[in-house]
Amino acid sequence: MSPPISPRHYDFARQLRRLLSVVLAVALASTLTALVRPAPATAAPGDLILNGTFDNGSTQPWWTRLASTSTTVNAGQLRVRTSATVGKPVWEDLVGHFEFGVTAAQPYRLQFDASADVNRSLRVSVSRADTPFTSAVDQSVALTSSTRRFTFDFASPFGDPKAVLLFHFGGQAASTVRLDNISLTPLAVDPATDPILYWNGILLATYRALDLPPTDSSREAAILHAAMHDAAVSVTGVGNPYRVRVPVSYPGTMDNVVAPSLHAAIDKAAYDVLTALYTRHGRSFTVALGDAVKRRPSGVNDAEVARGETVGAAAAAANLQARANDGSDNTTAYPVQENVPGAWRPTNGKAAVSPNWGLVTPFALTSGRQFRPGLPAGATNYEDLLGKEEYDTQVREVRDYGGQESSLRTDDQTQIAFFWANDLGGTYKPLGQLFTHTRTVSEQRQLGILANARLFGLVALALADAAIAAWDAKYQTSIDLWRPVTAIEATEGTGWQPLSKTREGVPYTPAFPAYVSGHATFAGAWSAVMKRFFGTDAIAFDATTDDPHAVDVVRHMTGFDHAAEENALSRIYLGVHYRFDAEAGLATGRSVGAYVFANRLRQ
Repeated sequence: MSPPISPRHYDFARQLRRLLSVVLAVALASTLTALVRPAPATAAPGDLILNGTFDNGSTQPWWTRLASTSTTVNAGQLRVRTSATVGKPVWEDLVGHFEFGVTAAQPYRLQFDASADVNRSLRVSVSRADTPFTSAVDQSVALTSSTRRFTFDFASPFGDPKAVLLFHFGGQAASTVRLDNISLTPLAVDPATDPILYWNGILLATYRALDLPPTDSSREAAILHAAMHDAAVSVTGVGNPYRVRVPVSYPGTMDNVVAPSLHAAIDKAAYDVLTALYTRHGRSFTVALGDAVKRRPSGVNDAEVARGETVGAAAAAANLQARANDGSDNTTAYPVQENVPGAWRPTNGKAAVSPNWGLVTPFALTSGRQFRPGLPAGATNYEDLLGKEEYDTQVREVRDYGGQESSLRTDDQTQIAFFWANDLGGTYKPLGQLFTHTRTVSEQRQLGILANARLFGLVALALADAAIAAWDAKYQTSIDLWRPVTAIEATEGTGWQPLSKTREGVPYTPAFPAYVSGHATFAGAWSAVMKRFFGTDAIAFDATTDDPHAVDVVRHMTGFDHAAEENALSRIYLGVHYRFDAEAGLATGRSVGAYVFANRLRQ
């Protein structure tokens, strides 16, 4: 239901409808007298405005609101002689153009040349043609006798097939205004101005600065992207929110009907979430917010920014509150079973990381065990597992291909191992690599703000639930499997070390059980979302890495499954996982990703 509007709004609505009927009548008359009329109005390719150059000598399809306002074409310019409307609303005197539509979140550029015989202001807007009379762009410019070129970029906060471009002359003394070269053109997608991509980049920079576990990082990413998605959906009305659709009203008189700024809403949602999540780690996002403001389109006024920030703050608050008691702060210590063969025990002197994460409330799944895989090799307990030939085969595979001194591992397998690692502090971690690949494909496919809000939202939710599902399998089952380095030492004695290492070259194994692989689960969830979002797996892209042992390495992926499977296998070559860790992780992640895509952020 539209919000109540004042009698002044109703008067304007009647006037616009009357003007529209006049425009249609004029169009019919123009058809009947085409032989004596100037050439028909046209627009340049991509331009939504007909006859914005007035080269054909006609004023059509431009119209005026007041009978006392006259328009003529002189020397290829539209000359508008306005009446005195001092003390009256600016919309009392208008020159306008119907007959075009705008798309929600699509970037546009409005340009025009203007001058006046006296110094005066001119207000220009691209608005809905009917209630609520909100504007996609609403700016005032100062005119002098010298012609100036004015340019305003904006992302429409709404979609409307019947938009109107208005030049407002009211509230001023009589004058003659000259307009020319008026154009409204859709802009190509520019990743540098996309707030979803920008704040995801800030998140990855935070990953690099803070050496946090993937469990916590996945939760934070999901809250961030869910809030930005909800802010975008609330402003534009397009799509279904994850947590909340913030009600958007349009306060003000006809002089100031305020629509929220899409960029401001997303920026505020991101800033509030990141501040709430990372302040305890000593991080500030004030500078990042300032940079985000500089990236906003020029055609946004202060009132629109304020309304957008209100929406963004509400979206952030709703998503933060929803996770306030999700179990992520459970610090119950893990009971290490040092004397049980097959049971996990520390490999680098570090305590078990996130042992209770499988109990965290999921973002989409019904529980962390919803897609729990069977125990490794179909075993029933540790003794059964260690007695299986499949277990022995897999231990030998890691020993032969994942050791520091392996003679069987190829150069390409070594590159694969480090390329997908990103375990060390200072890297963007496994999640950051998958987000980076998401961005690569997004830019390749030239996705806009709304598409990115949904895509990154789905990826983030899937990765967060993948972490919960993987950590459930790691810690909440009857087998918390020891790592290869421990297994090999138990049978062959000390001496074997995995290829995995710190920046200083010290052998390194992540501090949590082997089964299932977190990398593989994340990769499976990511690939499942990407395939469904784009409707195909056959999208090739060049993948990059942050790992210090694979500097400047780029690997060409033929599709999302190729990337996910290579990611999973990399853990064998790195010497930190068995093959069944990788295979079960991939399968679990794919189930998680498919479920998230089917049940959240649906269009």
